[in-house]
Formats: sequence, C-alpha cells, structure tokens
Amino acid sequence: MRFKIVLYVFIFSLIFSLVISNAKTVFALTDISTSSSITIPPMVEEESISTFIPSKVAPGQGIAVNVLYPNKPRYKEGAPVIVVVPSEEIPSGIDFSMHAAQSGFVEVRFAYPGTGKKGYSSSGIYDMAGINCQTALKDVIEFASGKTTDVKGKKLSAIVPVKVYNPSIGLVGWSNGGNIILAALAKWAQELSCVSFVTFYESPVGSLFYPPCLGSAYDYITNRHYRLGSAATGKCLVDFRKLCFDAVTVRKSQFNKKIGQSNLPGILFFDENNNKQWDEALEFALPYLSDIGLEKQIYSPQITKALLRLKVFGDNWPSTVASLNESQAYFDERDGSLFISDVCKKMPNLMVVIFGSTIDHLQRQSDHGHICLQYNNWLEGKIAFVRLNPDPLYVGMVGDMSSHNFVSNLPNSSLDASAMEEYLEPEGLLPDYVYMEAAISELADRKYFNNLNSQIEKPLTIYDNGASKSN
Repeated sequence: MRFKIVLYVFIFSLIFSLVISNAKTVFALTDISTSSSITIPPMVEEESISTFIPSKVAPGQGIAVNVLYPNKPRYKEGAPVIVVVPSEEIPSGIDFSMHAAQSGFVEVRFAYPGTGKKGYSSSGIYDMAGINCQTALKDVIEFASGKTTDVKGKKLSAIVPVKVYNPSIGLVGWSNGGNIILAALAKWAQELSCVSFVTFYESPVGSLFYPPCLGSAYDYITNRHYRLGSAATGKCLVDFRKLCFDAVTVRKSQFNKKIGQSNLPGILFFDENNNKQWDEALEFALPYLSDIGLEKQIYSPQITKALLRLKVFGDNWPSTVASLNESQAYFDERDGSLFISDVCKKMPNLMVVIFGSTIDHLQRQSDHGHICLQYNNWLEGKIAFVRLNPDPLYVGMVGDMSSHNFVSNLPNSSLDASAMEEYLEPEGLLPDYVYMEAAISELADRKYFNNLNSQIEKPLTIYDNGASKSN
C-alpha cells in the first residue's frame, strides 16, 4: 500500500514539475513562444555592431560587446542606452536580446570574462558572478555611458549609425544578473553615477534564493520547512532540524549542470521519514554553488550555520563541503540583498522596477519571497522610486494590448505579502521581455521628463517602432 502511495505522489510530482517547467523557459533565454495564447508585438528588423572593450579582468582581447540599435531613436536627442546584464546561468549575454531597440533604445549586451561563443568571446577567467564578472560589468557601463572607448579608441556614439542619448543610462538585471548589478553599484557608485535606473527580471536576491534553496523549477517538491511569508520581513525562516547528509551519493542535479558546475558527492536533504536515505519524490534536497579553486559544495551562511548548530556532520566535517568562513566570503561577494542598503545611501535618486509574474522562471514558493524581500529592502532604504511591475499603460503600449489586462501597482507603496498574486503579472499574454521593455521605457521617460509622479494618465512618450500593427 505504501509503495502505491509513494508511486502516485511521484507521478503527480513529475507531471506537475513538467507542466510548471514548460510554463516558462527555465532561465528565460528566449521568451518568444509559439503558443497562440502569447501575443508577440510587431517588430522591425534589428541590426547590431560588435566590438571589444578593454578591461583588467579580460587581458588581451577584452570584453566582447554587441550593440543593438533602433531604426528610430526614442527621443529627438537620440536613443537612450541600456545595458543588459545576463544571469550567471547564461554568461554569454551576446546571444540574448530583450528587443529594447523596438522601443527606441540602444541595447548593449556582453559576455562575462572567459565566456562567449566560438570566434567571439571575452578573454579572462569566469568566476561565477564574482569580482571578475562585476568588474566587467562596471567597464561595460562606463563604455555605454560614453566615458570610455573600445579597443580601437572609439566611443559608443561613434560606432552606431544612430544618434545616442546617454547622459544617463539604465541597467536590466536578468535573473541572477540583478545580484551582479547590486554588487557593482555598491562597490563603484561614484564611477557608475551615470546609472539612473535599474530593472530586475525576477532576480533571486537573497542567499536562500540563489541557489534556489526553497524550491525551484528543477525540483519535484518545494522546501516545506520554509515559513511562508517570512521573507517579506527581511529574514527567511527555515526549520532545519530534519537536515541530513548523504556523503556518498552524487545527485544528478539539473541546476548545477545548467550553470556549468560539477556535481560533487554528497546530498544535503530534509530527512522526512528519518531513514537517512534521500527520496527525491518526497524529500527536498538543498542545491549548492561552487567556486574556482574551491571544489566544494558551498551552501549559504544560514544553512552552514545550521549544519554547525545541529552537528549534522558530527565531528567530521566533509572535505567536500565549504566551511562557514568560506561560505561567508563567497556570499558576501555575491548576495545582492547585502548591497541594497549601501546602494540606497550612495545613489538615493536611483529608480527601480522589479518584474514578477505569477509563475516565476526559477523560484517555486507561492509567496514569491525573493520579490518581497528585494522590494521591501528598496522601500526601507527610501530609494527615490521603486515599483513592482511597470505601469500598465506602458505594458499596453509596448505589447499592443489594452492596459486593463495588466496589474497596476502604486510606486513606493507597501505590499501585502499574504496576497502577492494580486501584484504579479499574468502568464500567457505576452513574452516576459515585453514587460521588461515596458519597464525601461517607463523609467527612461520618467528620467527624461523628470517625472516621478505615482499616477500618469498616458505614457510620457508615445513611441511607434514603425512595424505594422495588428488589427
């Protein structure tokens, strides 16, 4: 009887996982769907120019940069500039576009050191969202702002055939790219004072969200020991008392494989039935990260402290698991939630939009804790402008749909963490890049017109890319 129950649970979990995983492209590499339920806004042809820019973290060849430019600039002074910051899982950002040119922007995309594609890549060493990636981002931003030149001594305005308007620029943090942005802005706020706005695509800000320790699109089940709603208070509460470690088994982890990390022996999981054996269908296993030169499973400091406190390893700490000092050093360098307060103090006039939809591309907890945690941190830091999801007027304009289809959240207002679904964008109407395109359009216009009013009656700039519209 017990075998049948377990089998049914496993089958149901597998089906549910497949449905959810297919609901959105896991890391949103291409959000354009062939489904008839997704409306693809009409687009004009996009053209780009490639170059390399100098960077101390990319000696020799430099950082590979690709610049998409619009047929028609958004403003009479020229096309505003955004830098698309790819996630750690898609470090070669030169292959990824959010189609910002369709709204009159110059879109700068790049590959982190040591990544790219055959024949066109950045030199240097890839350090998985660490100081090398952050420094590369800083150098790309300075190039995008016109402060520096490419390897041929040319500024951005000299290499694209349209007029560039870049007295200030915007950043788009795609997934974990948001953490890299936060670290870079905190470390080099003065050098990056040209940045006026940032948008975050469901960024996993917080050490329990990257890697996804509360449940992800790769897991059959979520972490049932997480206290729903606690992330909104600024601290994720997890009951770790059932933690158990299998030192021999190697988990076939799709998460670690996706980001190019090796699967090390050992599985840390919640032992629900106290039999010391991991049952993938019923027991949640915690994902880990790794670092160059440190072939160990790196868990967040919160988890590592629990391992020490509960004496999960007894007196024999495994050589394959990072120590608390190693964990602390790793996340101190990369966890964006640790930098928001500093960014608010150093860049108080920054404008922020966080995108969140009802089905997250990675996280699976129903309270969308990573969204609440980041939003509330900005609110607490009294940043000039923060809103969850772009103004529906802009989504409607960019998506060629009625604005009434989309959520309308007031900027700089508190969220009810128990009713998060009400604040999130619906699935199945538009590709996610359209929402991000709407977000940068709103923020660029607000900066251009110096308008931070909560309510606007219509988009501040009515932009048409010239493509034929649907009937």
